[in-house]
Amino acid sequence: MRSHPPRRMSNPDPETARARAARTVALPTMAVVAVALLPLPAAQAAPPLSDHLTITAAGTPAYRLEGDLTGGISVTDRVFDYETDKVQGTATLPGASGGTATVDLKISRNGIFGLSGTFALNDPQAQVQITANVSGNVTSPVDGTITWQANGTVRRGTRSTTQKVGFTLLDRRPDPGDHAIRITHAGQERSAVLRLPDDYDGTPRPVLFHFPGLLEAPSIAEFYGRMADYAQTRGFIMVTPEHYGQGWQGVPAGSTSPDVDDPGFVAALQDILVQRFNADPDRLYASGMSNGGFFTSKMACENQRFAAYAPVSGQLSDQAARDACHPGRPVPIALIHGDGDFVVPYAQAPESADFWARNNGCAATGTDTDLPDLDPGDNTTVTRRDYRDCPASAPVILYTIEGGGHNWPGGTPFLGPFLGGTTYDIDANAVIWDFVSRFHL
Repeated sequence: MRSHPPRRMSNPDPETARARAARTVALPTMAVVAVALLPLPAAQAAPPLSDHLTITAAGTPAYRLEGDLTGGISVTDRVFDYETDKVQGTATLPGASGGTATVDLKISRNGIFGLSGTFALNDPQAQVQITANVSGNVTSPVDGTITWQANGTVRRGTRSTTQKVGFTLLDRRPDPGDHAIRITHAGQERSAVLRLPDDYDGTPRPVLFHFPGLLEAPSIAEFYGRMADYAQTRGFIMVTPEHYGQGWQGVPAGSTSPDVDDPGFVAALQDILVQRFNADPDRLYASGMSNGGFFTSKMACENQRFAAYAPVSGQLSDQAARDACHPGRPVPIALIHGDGDFVVPYAQAPESADFWARNNGCAATGTDTDLPDLDPGDNTTVTRRDYRDCPASAPVILYTIEGGGHNWPGGTPFLGPFLGGTTYDIDANAVIWDFVSRFHL
């Protein structure tokens, strides 16, 4: 459970400082997707589609060109307000009279003036060229759709006129980079941000969901944990949903509003990831920090579409939570917790690990392994406990960070040392992905 006062950093040795600085990058931008949900059957990964473009120009005769694009137009957005930030790229499509037409968009947000830039089309076979300066009027009305209309210059043969021109772009094949999802669920506006990896090509990919902590927006979780940065070069999709209100429903300190359906919101996101971003439905995974860790544990009890789980500093919080947990199957799960965590007591971690061992049919005892102390300056060490005799498809692992507080392992700590030690002996992103990616439904 986290709050966000100004960050204070301790003074590490120069080598450690350089290593941590190398992990710090600028906040990403996010592409926006506005989604209207309908009741959906169990989602299945679909073949990748092409972006689709419609271009119109008034006049006599009127001009209209519509078709699938070869090459794509990238649509991105600002992280904090989900406003469209860029619509850029060059692509081709079949011309109106045969041959090939080329379209070029260079549109980006320019401070208080909104989206501005240029739009150009060249359709040689039809002898039509369109150029326009874009200043406003760019909208995102539906899922993956961008529209614009205003005056532009239309050249037909040797004659140029000023006409009303416009385009509608269906961004049906999102490009590598950052995107966002906005939906209405249970009467509430909900959102999530995601990153598609550098080698994303529309083919089915695994997805790691990360549930942020108390009062923590997706952008804050990403800034301190760098989860999307880790995913970017490793071929999987990273998605971070935003909770409604202060935290996740049905777990300590979460939302108590009866109008919020967080489990249903997660199921809706799972459908969207499969249907729009072609996620592999058999390789969806869940992680979370603090209040989000509690919710990850709750999902392990309830959501059977995730193949594996990794809660951090937020386990099954008490005996009542464990008594209410009936997953009905063995659950692959790795738990990470600091024994110096005064926000979420460490005692919940071994008690929860014991519960999952019983659920999975493991032995009551485990094998403890002291991991290498890679960063002695962080004043932490890590012990890994592997429960014995678990099914190969459902291991239970507990990582105890000795001297660790309420921070993301390997990340940038909130409030410097205020929430306790941060270990750099493990990177939670690597530990989680290395664990969950071994499993599929």
